[in-house]
Amino acid sequence: MSRRVARPYAVALLEVTTRESVPALRQIEGQLAMVAELFRAEPELVRVFEVPSVPPAAKRRLVDTIAESLALRPVAHRLLVALAHHVRLRFLGEVVEMFRELVDRREGIVRGRVEVPVQPTAQQVETLAGALTSLLGPHVRLDVKVRPELLAGFVVRVGSRVFDGSLLTQVRRFASEAAAE
Repeated sequence: MSRRVARPYAVALLEVTTRESVPALRQIEGQLAMVAELFRAEPELVRVFEVPSVPPAAKRRLVDTIAESLALRPVAHRLLVALAHHVRLRFLGEVVEMFRELVDRREGIVRGRVEVPVQPTAQQVETLAGALTSLLGPHVRLDVKVRPELLAGFVVRVGSRVFDGSLLTQVRRFASEAAAE
């Protein structure tokens, strides 16, 4: 449900910023992500925008204060005003996520996630992303999640594709085959 609510705002933001450079789009994304993190850390702040007893003028002043204190670009500020007006600020994180996906698509980037038992070096992640880029076509960027229970190896998810080379999966497969015999 939240992605359905967030998508029109993310698309509108991309349309409004269509002439901006990719670094400018990433800056807007980063600023909005900061605000989303603020709202995640302070859920009562979001609640202020959802309570009918708080006057609209007070809500607008609060949005203006947030925008000013974080030195938001005008387009990011206007998005916050629109979300607040439509009582949708709780979906800001999803709007940022959708906006990031749209900018990635524009830039020819596909995001994936690699799960590993220990924190890899930046070079290891870059090498794996390069191999996936060669295999899949578009430029792959990987987020890293450490999962010690994997024991060894890794699991990579890019879109709907999963590459599972973890020891945990191999042990489970071996155990299920042994149980079937």
